[in-house]
Amino acid sequence: MQKDINKADFLNAMHESISLRISEASLILDGIQESIDSETHSTAGDKHDTSRELMQQERNKAAQNLQNQMSLDGLVLKLKTIAVSSGVSFGSLVLTNVGWFFIGLPLGRIRFEDEDILCVSGNAPAAKLLESQSVGSSIIMNGKNIQILGIT
Repeated sequence: MQKDINKADFLNAMHESISLRISEASLILDGIQESIDSETHSTAGDKHDTSRELMQQERNKAAQNLQNQMSLDGLVLKLKTIAVSSGVSFGSLVLTNVGWFFIGLPLGRIRFEDEDILCVSGNAPAAKLLESQSVGSSIIMNGKNIQILGIT
């Protein structure tokens, strides 16, 4: 049997987790930038230029990761302000007979308070099927009958 999950506590935990990922991404980006800055011009020519280009590509990837984490954190903050509705919508934490779903954060399966919560984007197929459904409603997902037991 699944236990009740406090949505505010869940969102706070997501904020803390994403904040940690932002810090890690920032440290990685800083390290790459230091490597680029300390790279001295050598007489190696093309080999040197290739090395700098590869470091620049790594820097760009790290910067994109940092931006993605910051966007997710902004989304968590937005989700904290959304009121509970009677139907499943963006920001809903949904209890079903097959487990928990959270609509709004594309993070995949998250373990929280000994429960697995499937966090999906509002545009994900699962979210679209659950959208506007209410407690007691059923949907068919991947050939399974899924009943909505609670919405917070």
